[in-house]
Amino acid sequence: MFQDQREKYDMFLQVMKDFKAQRTDTAGVVARVKELFKGHTDLILGFNTFLPSGYEITPEELEPKRTVNIREFKDVIIFGAKVKERFQNDEQIYKSFLDILNTDPKEHTDINEVYQEVAALFNKQPDLLDEFTKFLPDPSVTSSADHV
Repeated sequence: MFQDQREKYDMFLQVMKDFKAQRTDTAGVVARVKELFKGHTDLILGFNTFLPSGYEITPEELEPKRTVNIREFKDVIIFGAKVKERFQNDEQIYKSFLDILNTDPKEHTDINEVYQEVAALFNKQPDLLDEFTKFLPDPSVTSSADHV
């Protein structure tokens, strides 16, 4: 895996030497190994074999965390209010929209499925659908003109 990256091997050895010489503790080793093997979940999780109880690395720790800035959060709130106002005469559409958003993410493994469900709700509101795509994490989901 790292055959052509001798420096990775050397860095790993240094982590182990630092631990043996008590220049770092177990938590420090865990942090350095996670960084050193970033993107190689199998190696990181395999390293658990060598860790004492309580220091195991979980897959959840390795998932990238999506941060939301205040501006983005405000945009989402404004968009939700816009959808509610637009469908004030048909509250069922708004409720269905909220149901889609509140669905457990594990049930929606394909972001295009979410897009299609919202597109069906917003079928006569292409501006809302286009604005909705700005909040989707997958840039391959394109504007409503491409999908409706």
